[in-house]
Amino acid sequence: MSDRRRVQIAGAAFGVLVAVGLVMPGAYIVESAGPALDVSGEFNGVNLLSIKGTETYDSDTSFYMTTVSAAGTSDFGVTGAQALFSILSTEQQLIPVRAMYSKSESAADVDERNAAQMSSSQDSGTVAGLEAAGYTVPMTLTVTGAAEDTSAADVFKAGDVVRSITVGSTTTDVTTFSDLSGVLGTIDPGTTVTIGVDRDGTEESLPVTTIAYEPDSTGWTHAGSQLGIYLETSDIEFPVDVTYGIENIGGPSAGSMFALAIYDKLTDGSLGGDNKIAGTGTMSFSGEIGAIGGIQHKMRGAASQGAEYFLAPAVNCGEVVGHEPSGMQVFAVRTLDESISTVKAIAAGDTSQLTTCEMVMEDSGTSSAS
Repeated sequence: MSDRRRVQIAGAAFGVLVAVGLVMPGAYIVESAGPALDVSGEFNGVNLLSIKGTETYDSDTSFYMTTVSAAGTSDFGVTGAQALFSILSTEQQLIPVRAMYSKSESAADVDERNAAQMSSSQDSGTVAGLEAAGYTVPMTLTVTGAAEDTSAADVFKAGDVVRSITVGSTTTDVTTFSDLSGVLGTIDPGTTVTIGVDRDGTEESLPVTTIAYEPDSTGWTHAGSQLGIYLETSDIEFPVDVTYGIENIGGPSAGSMFALAIYDKLTDGSLGGDNKIAGTGTMSFSGEIGAIGGIQHKMRGAASQGAEYFLAPAVNCGEVVGHEPSGMQVFAVRTLDESISTVKAIAAGDTSQLTTCEMVMEDSGTSSAS
């Protein structure tokens, strides 16, 4: 066989391998901006948020929940062609499948987890939004465990139902999550408190010394102290009927915008004026906003809908700075109360006193992600 013929065969084989590589699924997922949906409005003729059983108010403010679109699954990554295109794109991100999902997770497992997280974010966003508007949302708080090397680990048992907290001579009945978190938010770490629990039908009084919160990634430390226990919520008694018309979107990151939209519907006037305000962030039952993924994609998705303002979890600010879409102002928030104050300032047309992500990063003394 001649050298020329060998080169031709090798070239043809290489071409076949390249072609196969371009069409075969690989080990990467491609993320990009997903749809931004106005939680206060309709999508395909369906209200995304409905409240019945109490008086609601019309509003001119649009609150956009933001999402990330992902090509590829935990079972199969994108094709080589898709991966190559994402490398050349400034609006797509190539991520290894195993950086997102474990080997034991199937695509069906991921879908189920994302759906559960969405349901949980709706519950926590609803509780936080209702309580901010002045409603009481009773629930049962059950201990599932305690952090090691804390006094809580020595006294609590899984299954204990929290009924009260006593500080000094003051006892507060615990019928809502905010009953407990509200008291803990006012006392210093190292304070001895007494927690009243129902243990297998018997009332117990458990002395425990509170502990400090660990600083977050920006160096900020939560006020007050914590017990060092893990709680499960159940038997939530919503005082009004709140329903969501959101389908085929999963994950926990819409909780903060759900809470804002609920608060706006239950209070007179337009909370944010006639502005389009987008955002993201998990929401706890006590109104605290947590970190999420894909914030750069979410900001781009919001900008595509004309949103000029974006509320970002403060812990995500390192991923925000330097990536803000043109014409968009991004403000950092840590709680629902801060979000409400921020939106009111936007409505008033004076954002000069609001916290930006640049300010958060300067205070933390860290540089932003590139």
